[in-house]
Amino acid sequence: MLGFLLRYRGVIIGGGLTLVALGVLSSGREGNGVLGRSVGLLGAPVQTAVKGIAEGLGSVVDRYVFLVYAARDAELLRREVAELRRELLDVEEVAQENLRLKALLGFKEATPLRQIPARVVGRSATLWFQSLVLDKGSADGVVVDCPVTTPAGVVGRVFEVSGSASRVLLLTDPNSAVDAIVQRTRAQVLVEGTLGPTCRVLHLARGEEAAPGDRVVTSGLGGIFPKGLLLGEISHVEARPGDVFHAAQLAPSADFSRLEEVFVILPDGGDAP
Repeated sequence: MLGFLLRYRGVIIGGGLTLVALGVLSSGREGNGVLGRSVGLLGAPVQTAVKGIAEGLGSVVDRYVFLVYAARDAELLRREVAELRRELLDVEEVAQENLRLKALLGFKEATPLRQIPARVVGRSATLWFQSLVLDKGSADGVVVDCPVTTPAGVVGRVFEVSGSASRVLLLTDPNSAVDAIVQRTRAQVLVEGTLGPTCRVLHLARGEEAAPGDRVVTSGLGGIFPKGLLLGEISHVEARPGDVFHAAQLAPSADFSRLEEVFVILPDGGDAP
């Protein structure tokens, strides 16, 4: 018997597969004969398996399509969010610029000085020299030694001019020295740059009263800065034994790190109010 099965195993396997195939084909129809019912019974498990595989593949395909569309929608949303953020930044930048320009306009209307607005288009690139580059030059009436200010206070003076641009020596540069007055006491002093965030207040005599918070303004001496422009406030005063003058520091009122627009006072501008 075993030999018979081994000898005809190919025929037996082929016949079994044929019956399975017939069962798959005929399982969807009602069979009237014994063979039909038998074949249907043999093919039912195969049909169930095939149906399960088909349903599984359909589910996988559905999930894949869903993920593809979800990824596309997520990318579109990311782009829309990025665009909205850029638009919001643009709106905020315009709002900030409007605030600055309103302050500049109010300052210009409040003073009789003849001045023109200018934008900061460059800054010094060394640690030993502090300057700005403006977009106004000799074609706009700017000359060397024109004072440069903001509504907050003095920025510096022009020291180099071309046709369409000019360079400004900042108040904090060591080469800058401005004749000034302590506003409360009227003491005559000299404000000198230090390359740092503050300036030195020189020639403040030991007999003069001065305290942190005292405002210092230009004196009008020297022929460059009109009288009465705010330079800053005294931030430190120290009376050193044996010294004739106080050691004092001034905190400039203008924020040099955030300058974007300034005013250039043109020649024959008169005095500050």
